[in-house]
Amino acid sequence: MKRNIVEEYGISHIVNYLRRSRQDEEREKKTGEDTLHEQKMLMDRALSEYGIPYEQKSEIGSGDKISSRPVFQQIIKDLQHGKYDAIAVKEISRLGRGSYTDMGTIYDLITQKNIYIITPWKVYDPKNPSDLRQIRFELFMSREEFETTRERLNGGRFNAAMEGKWVSGSAPFGYQYNPHTKRLEINEDEAEIVRTVFDFYANGILVNGERKLVQFRALSTYLKRIGIKTPKGKDTWHPTYLRTFLSNETYNGTLKFRTTKRKLNSSTQVPRPEDEWIIVEDAHPAIIDPVTWEKVQYRINNRDTTNTKLDFDPCELAGICVCVECGHKLIRQYSTQHYKKTDGTETVYHKEFLWCRTPGCTFVKYRSIEEDLLETLKYLSELDDHLLNEQIKDIVISNSKKETNADELKKQVESRKQELNRRLKFVHEKYETGVYDDEEFIQRRNELKKEIEELEQIKIDVPDEKESIEPRFIKTQIKSILEAYQASKNKSDKNKILRAVFDHVDVKILEKGRGRKPAVHQITPYLKSSFLSQKRA
Repeated sequence: MKRNIVEEYGISHIVNYLRRSRQDEEREKKTGEDTLHEQKMLMDRALSEYGIPYEQKSEIGSGDKISSRPVFQQIIKDLQHGKYDAIAVKEISRLGRGSYTDMGTIYDLITQKNIYIITPWKVYDPKNPSDLRQIRFELFMSREEFETTRERLNGGRFNAAMEGKWVSGSAPFGYQYNPHTKRLEINEDEAEIVRTVFDFYANGILVNGERKLVQFRALSTYLKRIGIKTPKGKDTWHPTYLRTFLSNETYNGTLKFRTTKRKLNSSTQVPRPEDEWIIVEDAHPAIIDPVTWEKVQYRINNRDTTNTKLDFDPCELAGICVCVECGHKLIRQYSTQHYKKTDGTETVYHKEFLWCRTPGCTFVKYRSIEEDLLETLKYLSELDDHLLNEQIKDIVISNSKKETNADELKKQVESRKQELNRRLKFVHEKYETGVYDDEEFIQRRNELKKEIEELEQIKIDVPDEKESIEPRFIKTQIKSILEAYQASKNKSDKNKILRAVFDHVDVKILEKGRGRKPAVHQITPYLKSSFLSQKRA
């Protein structure tokens, strides 16, 4: 009977699509059964009765969207190219329970390419209106069933979260999950590491027996030095991860669970997603005491401490050099490499570079840039007065640029004030016509007036006109700078000297280095106008 049906439909190429459902996954967890194997046996028995060879395609993980099912994506391409004229599934819902867009894609494919759907109990003919109606109904109901299940599960998670129970996956580092109370409990071994990291950031790391405040990069280096591993067991704490780690409110005993609700945009009446949070304080024991927590959050939000580098003292070129290609400041990289000679002795090669954190960007020898800067100052000090004046005009950070920025800022402030005044006038008109009640009018008016007042309080400083340059004074300044630099033995002091002279230095690679051949580079130094000012002396 079934052979006659497929012969009547002209089916010759079948693809059997096997996919676990969510119910299958839950059953596997409880019973340990291989539901995919069970599904395969069912479909093999059903398809063997048709007497037509078929190809088996299995999707190991269940996914709601087509985009998360690579096997099904390939099947769709094969169906579009006419490789198969029928698809076999345990039930129509196995084709997809994703968005209505996904269901529309499946339905259009079935109707346009005349694809038959074979289940263990029925063959659905896309030319039969009754079968098409059933296909539409099955696709729609599978989606509605999915939405209902998700709402029920989310409702349970929301209620549990509001009670302070942990519903956000695995327990964070420092805690362990109690399956009976469904709450977090402190894991003392891990919690000690958490307290240590917070203490170092709040109160400083130990340098020569004294505490010294540092930021994330220096703290990362210090943690690696003393052998404290990350929660995943790695040696290096990434500075960005450290910031996230130290901002995690879970360690303060607070539970935060994000929900997503649909709200209407007041102007367009179009639904838009907005994140909302369930926040429960004292949901579980806090690892970090309130004083340390507040101190850490204050330091994160007010990063006014020095961004200390590897050895906790800024090196000569710290914060000065900039990559021309991407605009990032260049960072010092230092390492040593040991080489063994044929005679058994060992030599140490010191590698010191300036590199840009953008992959494939600037990478140049550190001392080469330092030498070039000193040579630049020496070159300027030896120029005649006329040439010195010409050179200085090109490399000084002029006040005209700052004036332009100030003018632009003034225009932006004025434009914003005009816009706010127009909105204030509009609010008054709506109040007079009865659109706004008293409470709504007062609220909107006060908000606009407050922002206007804040704009009026902004002070925009326009720098004074640039002073005339005195070559003799500049040469004296440069000579003093070079002597002080050469005499200084402290790299931090040398950095202060260079930063007093140079606003920044653009570094550009003209030819990349290879092996022992160094990169060919070009620097463009920009002097601070304050360095040229005689008022400074």
